Amino acid sequence: MCALESSLRRSGVETTLNGQIGAVDAVLRDTTGATPARTQRTVLRPHRGRLWWWLRVPSEDARAPYLTPLAPAAEPVAAARRIHGLLTARRD
Repeated sequence: MCALESSLRRSGVETTLNGQIGAVDAVLRDTTGATPARTQRTVLRPHRGRLWWWLRVPSEDARAPYLTPLAPAAEPVAAARRIHGLLTARRD
């Protein structure tokens, strides 16, 4: 889990680690730095016989499932890149 957390921090995203449930919360602050602009929880769960990072999708987004597989746990840099992209993507 620490590798994902480190990769996210290198990309400028704040993180909170919860080792009890296997989760990393990524927080991207607004331009003033006062309030979180976006947050994304990622959890470590089994998928296809291996451990994977899963995105926890907010319940208000009815178009997506509750959990979505993101990347294998062995690829924390790829997972961090995708999380950073989600947090910085423009929403209309």
